Amino acid sequence: MARGRCAVRLAVALPVACVLGLPVSAAAHVSVEAPSVVANGGFEGPVSLGSGSVQIKAGSTVGAWHVAMGSIDLVSRAGPWQAFSGRQSVDLSGRSPGSIEQSFPTVPDRCYTVGYALAGNPYGGPKVKTGYARVTQGSLTVQQRFSFDTAGKTSRNMGYVREGFSFCAQGSRATLSFVSATAGAYGPVLDDVTVTPRRLYPLPATGDAGVGGVNEPSGNDG
Repeated sequence: MARGRCAVRLAVALPVACVLGLPVSAAAHVSVEAPSVVANGGFEGPVSLGSGSVQIKAGSTVGAWHVAMGSIDLVSRAGPWQAFSGRQSVDLSGRSPGSIEQSFPTVPDRCYTVGYALAGNPYGGPKVKTGYARVTQGSLTVQQRFSFDTAGKTSRNMGYVREGFSFCAQGSRATLSFVSATAGAYGPVLDDVTVTPRRLYPLPATGDAGVGGVNEPSGNDG
């Protein structure tokens, strides 16, 4: 079967599969079955102490994440709002719009799903927080713009939503970036970042999986 490449530019609330050489309808036959290949996706390290949040400027790190632009706030359990999971989250606008990035290993011609929890700093405007997530790898750029409306949200009800998109690897390493496009110090809030490879299952000798010669087994995925 001929192998192709796909550079997906999506703005969706749920992960969408991009499968090499298969029609889009074959996405229903793809299963995620592997741990995330990015580190510190929940921003649990280092532990933020003191006032409950720490401003981190460009050139510094948050675990495996590199702060590439502006500044961000690492917000702890003692901070002004609840994390999506664990104890900590990140405001992508510290004193000014910031960005974080991390390089991670990939297998050429394999497809991956990027997932993350998104909310917004409810303590200041604008109400709608904007930014984008981007994967770069050689000539491949896959980007998803996001926005989050903080109207009616509070520190005790942040209203996190899951966002996601997919890409197909061209090489052995890729870089994932999250960038705030929100002016000021009250930006998009990010937590629980994952990048997971997607596994294809071969059809049994008999039977009909429908599309593309790919099938997902029923029952437990042992």
